[in-house]
Amino acid sequence: MQILHTKGFSEDKLRSNAPLLRSNSLDTIKILITACRDWSIDFSAEDEELIEEVMPAVNLTESIARHITALWHSNAIQEAFKQQHRIQLPGGSSTTEYFMENAERFATEDFVPNTTDMLRVKIKTIGVLETFFTVSGTEFVMVDVGGQRSERKKWLACFNDVSAVIYLVALNEYDMLMEEDNQTNRMEESLKLFQKLSGSQWLRDTAMILFLNKADLFETKIQTRPLGQCFQDFDDFAKKCAKETQFEKSCDYIKEQYSRVFNGSRLYTFVTCALDTKNCEKVFLAVRDAVMAKVFSANF
Repeated sequence: MQILHTKGFSEDKLRSNAPLLRSNSLDTIKILITACRDWSIDFSAEDEELIEEVMPAVNLTESIARHITALWHSNAIQEAFKQQHRIQLPGGSSTTEYFMENAERFATEDFVPNTTDMLRVKIKTIGVLETFFTVSGTEFVMVDVGGQRSERKKWLACFNDVSAVIYLVALNEYDMLMEEDNQTNRMEESLKLFQKLSGSQWLRDTAMILFLNKADLFETKIQTRPLGQCFQDFDDFAKKCAKETQFEKSCDYIKEQYSRVFNGSRLYTFVTCALDTKNCEKVFLAVRDAVMAKVFSANF
């Protein structure tokens, strides 16, 4: 929303995210190295020498970044990456590749993030963040809350007098586990939360806008790990949609799961990709119309 309706990112904002991107790259390679060790995937002697410098590093220097590049292309790290659904990687596979392939650029002294970098940076939302923007003369206030279990108790303070709730789902996390316990399936947790949230006394009459995000990563992932491997009833569902592509069937299946548990009055569902700003703008216009419809009906 900031890119679309607040004239992008300021120079200060761009520069302030450079340390985060460096940290993202360093943290990601350490997670992959740890996974290799946990799963007894052996490194070469040369790789072990690089690891001795990378693991204790607290800053992404240019030297450490070169080590990351070399390790990323090692057989051991690639073997672990094939099992990415078992690892708590920030942002998933595509973002991991991005951090690894751009580590050396991030490490340069004069590095200033670009818009694409900003869309990839990973930082947990802590507390409540507000963004103000205007579209066609109408001012909007977007309130962003953290999705972690520890953050949910703060949501109640945001529920009073809202025009709509945007519920964001990462499609590509259908086979991943919760970071908090490494046992609960992320999508199953999301569905239970959506059911509870949409039926709460504060939001029962509020428009719920469901964003099924990361469609690009989802489309790629289901080619090698189809939904049928994770959901027993998917194959029967897919037979009913014979003329659709595998991607369309998979999206429709997940849409149905959320529709089935929805307890509110109005649900609007969109398949999105945050990196596709043109599509995001079209989606937001539809969201705006839904929000304005609620405001209009409340005033007349």
